[in-house]
Amino acid sequence: MRKPKIFISYHRADKKYKDKIVSMLRERHYNYYEVDENTSFNGLKHQNIASQICAKVDDCDVLLCIVGKETFSRPHVDWELHAALKGDVKSRKGIIAVMLENRQDNKNDIDLNTFPTKLQENMDYIVLEQYATISGRIDYAVNLAENNRRDRRLQITHRNPVMELKSGLYFDN
Repeated sequence: MRKPKIFISYHRADKKYKDKIVSMLRERHYNYYEVDENTSFNGLKHQNIASQICAKVDDCDVLLCIVGKETFSRPHVDWELHAALKGDVKSRKGIIAVMLENRQDNKNDIDLNTFPTKLQENMDYIVLEQYATISGRIDYAVNLAENNRRDRRLQITHRNPVMELKSGLYFDN
């Protein structure tokens, strides 16, 4: 049986957590895509970057969003979530939200002021996990996310427009 392809959405400040999740996925032979922190987008328009990244989301089955303390304010993460949630049962992506230990909350008591809006609006659809326990639950979480994306009874919400991207060109320095 083919394992689903996973897109890893994260804020660069959470690189160390992303690296550990990548190692875990690799050990379990998942296909995944990440935008490597060394990828140079220098000189590209922000909209072009978002379009390139969202095309990668479209090629995946599940989006795993690493939710750190600043993730809620990151426009590119918001665009990735939007791309994953759009469409009908045949085209939408399963969503796993992994809450990091650097947050002051947990999945049973979420601070909605610092939790991405698109995840908040779709709490019945997403699979919510804690970073501390994800290694023992990743297969379960991926399977549940895959089942959710195919379940016609689970509706998704797109009440919020995507965050505005900066205008002009992107430069790392």
